[in-house]
Amino acid sequence: MSKTKVFLREATGLVREFTALDAIILATGAMIGPTWIPLFASEWFLFPGVNIPASFALCAMLSLGMGFYYVLITGIMPRSGSGGYVALSRVIHPALGMAMSFTFVIVNLLDCAFIANLTVTVGVGGPLGAYGVLTKDAGLQSFAANLSTPTGGFILGTVMIIVVGLIMIAGTRVLRRVNQVAFVLGTLGFLVIIAIVGALTQPQFQAIFDNFAGAGAYQNMISTAHTAGWGIPADWVTPTLLSLPLSWFGLLGFSYNTYWSGEVRRVTRNMALSVVLSMLFTGFFFSTIALLMGQSFGLDFLTSAGYLFNAAPAKYPLSVAPWVNTWVAIVNSSPIVNVILIISYVCWGYFLLVSYYMIASRHIFAWSFDRAFPAALAEVSERFHTPVRAVVLTAVISVVALMFFAFLPMILAPVNLTFILIVGLMLDGLAGVALPITKKHLFESAPAISKKKIAGIPLLSILGAYSIIFIGFLFVESLYNPAVIGPFGTATGGTAIALVIIGAAIYFIMKAYYATKGLDVSLAFKEIPPE
Repeated sequence: MSKTKVFLREATGLVREFTALDAIILATGAMIGPTWIPLFASEWFLFPGVNIPASFALCAMLSLGMGFYYVLITGIMPRSGSGGYVALSRVIHPALGMAMSFTFVIVNLLDCAFIANLTVTVGVGGPLGAYGVLTKDAGLQSFAANLSTPTGGFILGTVMIIVVGLIMIAGTRVLRRVNQVAFVLGTLGFLVIIAIVGALTQPQFQAIFDNFAGAGAYQNMISTAHTAGWGIPADWVTPTLLSLPLSWFGLLGFSYNTYWSGEVRRVTRNMALSVVLSMLFTGFFFSTIALLMGQSFGLDFLTSAGYLFNAAPAKYPLSVAPWVNTWVAIVNSSPIVNVILIISYVCWGYFLLVSYYMIASRHIFAWSFDRAFPAALAEVSERFHTPVRAVVLTAVISVVALMFFAFLPMILAPVNLTFILIVGLMLDGLAGVALPITKKHLFESAPAISKKKIAGIPLLSILGAYSIIFIGFLFVESLYNPAVIGPFGTATGGTAIALVIIGAAIYFIMKAYYATKGLDVSLAFKEIPPE
């Protein structure tokens, strides 16, 4: 049977326009997002005594093995949906590839809605509210409060989803330009934060805070927290190790280029660069900001504020959260600087939405191109070279999910999306373990770097096994320490199982459907999709 009968057409219609710089920007943007704003406060509260720079450094080193697994497997199968779906479906079984990738895509669709809402409420509403309180501007406080309402979050979140969707449809060239501008603006925000915090001494901040919150407020925050039971242990090693899963989610995104590798030039080289340089970039800024915050604001004060905010909110004296944007707004009175910071937060939120769009739309496209999903969703615009229908479907589902997050949060609240994300990634390494054995011809024709061996064992298999073990470790540590990413729960477990079953079932349903038309869908999974 010819390829034209196995696949929808002889070529995907996608083009390789992402350069090394684009890959690095996309991977970095996939890591940061608006979720970094409460990240430090969460780590200091959940893991008293944690050394955040050490946590990120250790996590980055441990993640490199997983990152380079994706580099190698993507070099062998540089197509949309690579790394997980394409590799698992070709090496192990199409049903497993669909099951795992379907689970992963659903989480990303829900996260697209969640991040759109978070960008508005935390990335914009948070700093605006803090600045309004600082300047005693009632109008600004009211506007910020409205952004944090369900209606405000839904409206502006929907606008963000639609705008990013239009950029995605407009094509790679437009996306690249917007990404480059957003990256510069996002990085500028980091540099501004470092400049503001780095130029401040702890006594200076204490005086500014007391002037803002009342005489003696700085020391009262610390005293109240210690009286309530807060304390920082001398042991920093144990809490640092326990914090690794949370830090890993702060770095997750380093390998995401694998999912749109059908559009990346010199994919093996550029994947490797994006994995290493994105982790260096993000780890540097996160560690630097956390270190400077501890020195300039006082670690005892920061952790005490986080403790009161989370564990004893009735005793927390402020109306704004104890996050980095709050403290920066308190010490900075320039509206221009605050606008720069808000734009920076929005830019990082934009990048996460881009990642979720790319992951969802390229997987939907890849499934459809293989005839494991409705074929109409594999259509690619001749003008823009983008899977328009898959992008539109991503936008529609995201907006519907945003409606639930905004107005009916309790429906989705019992489901811990982070655990389901781990489940969706957990078995990716199986393809690397099995490929040199079950697909010898494919392994022998792979790029030289993907055929490297150590003590006679293919490096691909070693790193594939390492990836499974590493993610399994993160899953188990998080499972037995609910403080990391929240509880697992029956709803989460049931949802994960249901998504895996639905994903596998979709393959068998589509296979049966096409069998009635005289097509054997399984033949598509015996070869790599065409370019």
